[in-house]
Amino acid sequence: MNNKKSNNILYPDYLFETSWEVCNMVGGIYTVLSTKAKLNTEKYGDNYLVVGPDVWKETSQNPYFEEDPNLYRNWWYLYGIVNQG
Repeated sequence: MNNKKSNNILYPDYLFETSWEVCNMVGGIYTVLSTKAKLNTEKYGDNYLVVGPDVWKETSQNPYFEEDPNLYRNWWYLYGIVNQG
């Protein structure tokens, strides 16, 4: 792990945050998550990942979600999720 160091404080290379409200864009908790996301993205860039269920209810597809099948593909291979044969 190549931890980032600032003022003798170690920071992780990646920051994962999970929450039910991540994809449910309503309420005060979503407002808090939005603010945290802005600050953490400034600090970690693309190494800040927020994970939550797709709970979109208005239509059958969430207009704010676009699946990227190549995102972290090397992790899929590393953990045997994708057939390597």
